[in-house]
Amino acid sequence: MDNLPELTALAAGGARFVRLARGEKRPLGCAWQTKSTDAVDVVAAWLRSGSNVGLLLGEASALVDVEYDEPAGRDQLAAFGVLDLPTPTWRSARGEHRLFRWAPWMPPTAALKVDEIEIRIGGRAAQSVLPPSRHPAGGTYEWIVPPSVVPVAEFPAQLLAGAYA
Repeated sequence: MDNLPELTALAAGGARFVRLARGEKRPLGCAWQTKSTDAVDVVAAWLRSGSNVGLLLGEASALVDVEYDEPAGRDQLAAFGVLDLPTPTWRSARGEHRLFRWAPWMPPTAALKVDEIEIRIGGRAAQSVLPPSRHPAGGTYEWIVPPSVVPVAEFPAQLLAGAYA
């Protein structure tokens, strides 16, 4: 499987994964966040069966997803200096996602919007769709900077400062 090194690298850093419906962003089952796993062989079986895979965000995985869907979001990340930080990054149908380390000082919310940027902190239940999942509109999520190549960076605190400015 092409993405096994990426899943293994994320799991080694504490990531937990959730099973998503085939070709969708929706987790399967009730209380899906309590059914997350760090077992790469289980996730590989989900992918072989055609399911998508999500990354559980927040304290459970110690990960935060910073994403944008429009070019203005990329410009905003550049202005904050975030594009210069080496960290795992993937492409979705409309934009890009960057992983950063979750920290206990972060607000207990699922997500924050800072203009064109969404900071997916996790809160009680948040997840992001990972490669090689299929987007509902077609196309495949793809790694730009794989986690097998670069570790997850510390969260750029200046982004949250922008949320409360």
